[in-house]
Formats: sequence, C-alpha cells, structure tokens
Amino acid sequence: MKTPIKFAIAQMDPTVGDYESNTARILRWIDLAERQGADLVVFPECALCGYPVWDLANKKQFLNEGLKRLKRIAVATRGKRIAVVLGFIERISSPKSQVPGNSYNALAWIEKGKIREIYHKQLLPTYDVFLEEIFFRPGFETKVIPWKGRKIGLTICEDIWDERYKVKPLAALARKKADLVINISASPYYRDVAAAREKLVKGHAARYGFPVLYVNQVGGQDDLIFDGRSFFVDGKGRVQFCAPAFKEDLFFFDAPPCTHRVCTEVPHPVCTGFEEAKEIYDALVLGVRDYFRKNGFKKAVIGLSGGIDSALVAAIAADALGKDAVKGVTMPGPFSSEGSWKDSQELARRLGIQFETRPIKKMYETFLQNQAGTRGSGLGTRKNEEPNRGTSPEEQVPSLAMENLQARLRGMELMFLSNHEGRLVLTTGNKSELAMGYCTLYGDMAGGLAVIGDLYKTDVYRLARYRNTIKKVIPEPILTKAPSAELRPNQKDQDSLPPYEILDEVLSLYIEKNMSCDEIIRKLRKKVSSGIVADTIRKVDHNEYKRRQTPPILRVTPKAWFGRRMPITNRFAG
Repeated sequence: MKTPIKFAIAQMDPTVGDYESNTARILRWIDLAERQGADLVVFPECALCGYPVWDLANKKQFLNEGLKRLKRIAVATRGKRIAVVLGFIERISSPKSQVPGNSYNALAWIEKGKIREIYHKQLLPTYDVFLEEIFFRPGFETKVIPWKGRKIGLTICEDIWDERYKVKPLAALARKKADLVINISASPYYRDVAAAREKLVKGHAARYGFPVLYVNQVGGQDDLIFDGRSFFVDGKGRVQFCAPAFKEDLFFFDAPPCTHRVCTEVPHPVCTGFEEAKEIYDALVLGVRDYFRKNGFKKAVIGLSGGIDSALVAAIAADALGKDAVKGVTMPGPFSSEGSWKDSQELARRLGIQFETRPIKKMYETFLQNQAGTRGSGLGTRKNEEPNRGTSPEEQVPSLAMENLQARLRGMELMFLSNHEGRLVLTTGNKSELAMGYCTLYGDMAGGLAVIGDLYKTDVYRLARYRNTIKKVIPEPILTKAPSAELRPNQKDQDSLPPYEILDEVLSLYIEKNMSCDEIIRKLRKKVSSGIVADTIRKVDHNEYKRRQTPPILRVTPKAWFGRRMPITNRFAG
C-alpha cells in the first residue's frame, strides 16, 4: 500500500426487512465517518436488508424497496469525499425460469452521489445453515475498481472460502493485480469460528501478497448469532486491526503503509477455559436480546426447576433483557424436592427477577383420577408391570405417560402465563437432552425460543460457573446437585443416561464430527463401551422427530440442529 487509508468499519446489526431503520443507520454512519475524515466506510453483506432473507429474496416488492433505498443512500453521498461499500440484494429484471433465484447477493461501491460499481457474489454456500443457491443466482465476474491510485478487489463472504469450489475469486483478483481486497460478510458465530476465519484470511493475504479488509455483521437473527470481529490483515498475513466481538459500532482504522516500515501483528487472546465460556455466554445474551428486540417481545417467562439448565437460562435472560422483564415460575409436582423449590426461589432473589409458585400436584392428581376409570388405561404401569390398583398417585410407580403428564402440565401453565401476561416462554432444554430425546413434546419443549438447545450439558455447567465469577447469582446447591427431572421418586438423569462427560463426547463426535459408530467406538474404546455408543447413536437418530418441533435454537456450535438436516424416517444404522 502506498499511503495510509482511513477506514470506517461499520460493524452493523441490521434487522431483516426493516429498510427504514437500516437505511437511517447507514446514512447516519456515513455522515459520522465523513466527519471523522474516513476515506472509505465499509458495511457488511446485505446490510441494507439484513441477512439471511430466505424467500424474501424472491419477492419483487422486497427487492424493489431495497433498490429504492440504495438510490437514496447514493444521492446522500453527493458533495461528500467519502466512498461507501454496501451489501444489498439486486433484482434480476428478466429471470430465466430454469435458473434458480431471481436476485443477486450484491455489493455496491457508492461515490459522489452515484453507484459506481456493483459486484455479484460468485460463491453461494449451500451447506450447514446456508441455502443461498436456492434463493440467489451466482455472479460470474471478478471485479477490481480503481480508487486513489489503487486497485480494490471486491468480494462477498463465501468468495474467500473457496476450498470446495472450482472458482477461485481471490486468485482471479491476484491475476488482476489487486492492491487491496475488501470482503463484506454475514458470517454466523459458532465456537472456534473466529480462529478459522483469521487463519483463512491470513493465509490468503500471505499467499497472494495483498491486504484484506474483512467486515462482518453483528447481532442476532432468528436462531443465528453474528459476532462481528471485523479485522484487517496486511499483505504478509499479519493482523493489524480487530474489532470487538458482539458489539455494534463504527470503528476507525488507518491502514499503515507497511512497505515503508515494519508492521507488527496485533495480538489476539486465545479463547480457552473461562475465555471460551465468556464468548459463548456473550453470544447467547446477544441472541436473546436481539430476538426479543427485533420481534417486538418485551417480557420473558421461564420455568425454574431448581436445576442447572433453567438457572443458566434465567441468568442469560436477566442479563439480556433486564431483571424487570423476566419472571421465573417454579411448579412443584408430586415428586419435587423441597430443596429444588427453595433453590429456585433463591436464584430468583439473587437475579432480582419476579418469582411465582404454581404447584401442579392438584392438576396432576385430578387428571389421573379422571383417567383411572378408563378401561385399559394402564396408569401407573411400565412395560411388563401390573397396573397399580387402589393406590393414590403418589403411591403409584409412575409410568412414562405419568412422567410426561407432569412436564405437559408445567408447559400448559407457562403457556397460559405467556398468553395472559404477554410473555415469551424461554425453554430450558440443552443439546444433550434434545439429542437423546430426554425432553417432552408439548411439555418442557413448549415455548418461543430455545436458549441453550445447542449447548451440551457439560458446557451448561461451564457457563454457569463462568457467570458466577461475575456475581454469584446461581446458588451452589444448583451447581453441585445430581441432575434430575424429578418426575418420579429418587430419579437421577444417570438412571437412563450415561454420565454427561461421556455422553457429550460421544454426541460431539457423532453430531459435529460426523463420525460413524465404529469410528467412535475405536476412538473412545478406553472410555466407553461399544453398547453405550451404539445406544446413544440410535437414540439420537430416533428422536429427530422431536427436534423438528422445537422452537428456534440459538446456534453456538459448529453443527447446530438446523444445520444438521437429517430425515425423520431413517433406518440407516451408524
């Protein structure tokens, strides 16, 4: 680079379809960047309309509204010295019916009141949580734009993740002798993604010899969370600037002329231990906050069981929404311990949230009494057991139906409060439970957002302990007691599940690493039996039908449930 460029990095949190609000923020940041003396302000992928838009990309009115706003933004740059790079969606005026998509995922270079150049994203991901080939048409032309004596290469997100594609946009930009490459992205967060992005971009910069400015979206959109962390890498692959994670703001950076002096790399903290727990916790707080803000929800209600899962969800909700917006409800049943009720009350007191007790015991007994006379009801029995005759509900050995009844009565209570008080129910099931089917349809799965459904049980404990390093809001008994659903006497999770330390390792290898049963058995042969591995995988596959009926699950792992598209009807083993 010949002389420094003052970049304004617009790490923006757009709302899908909210053109008025998004446009106002874009115009405000362009003005601010101009006043601060920036040469170029760069916004993320689809910043004008939000991302992802799914089938909105095929709605003519949606696309036309975006183009109208784009022209307004261009006109607003008249008389300004600053240039603007902005992500939007461009409509194809005469789409061919045999080609998917009626639009392009596009980038506009705006300068002096005009749209000087438009670039179309060439590589469209259709894997994991992405389905872009369904909604967009790929571009076919690599573009370099002359600007201030430089050649600026333009790319959008997947264009730099080119390992699996024949088209190599960065190699083409190198052949066109680009001096600097800009990549605008809407790259979702998951654990370890920041390190993967940085390694990729540093490798490209060192390989091709040009600096790369990477500008990423921030904020929550449905089940996806975007972490920002925009950064600049010089032509030798050294990071010179990095914006913070999970923070929307306009950041300024002067790209140094590294050909004239030695540049040292900006150090990055390695996310391990509590650092990684903090990162995931912050992501979930942002995901909950934006889900409520962008969808018009004001208040939350959470069923507090006295266990670790509901305690963590309550802490996240209080941090995301404020304590006054959250209500915790404990619903003791016939097998609930006094300790669980008291632990829930103490948790609510420490968090400062509203608290209510709504016992389900009477409803439970009434339902069973009404069913007792039903011919062949089989109440209080399990397979190969005789029905319990002439005993009260507490004296019966609870059947699976009786266990699930308790969960469904609690779900009914929460949904009543949701409707009556205008509160969104936050479900509290974790990824380990959802994987194994250790959850009840229309019971603990009922709600509007699954906060920790992509978080393994062992990670739930890690995040809870991390939260207590800030302030001890989660009582120690919740952290130390054996996990239990308390749906029958003396019940413990480990009565029907392997220890979570073992279970979560098997689940991670199967779900995230996509390893087969035999591969997992060989890898963990010193830790776990082949029977446990096979049984775990069987249960994961069998319970796909339940997971299809969950609320949106905030994504924090490399393979979230939405990104793992498996058939419900599936007899393949292993």
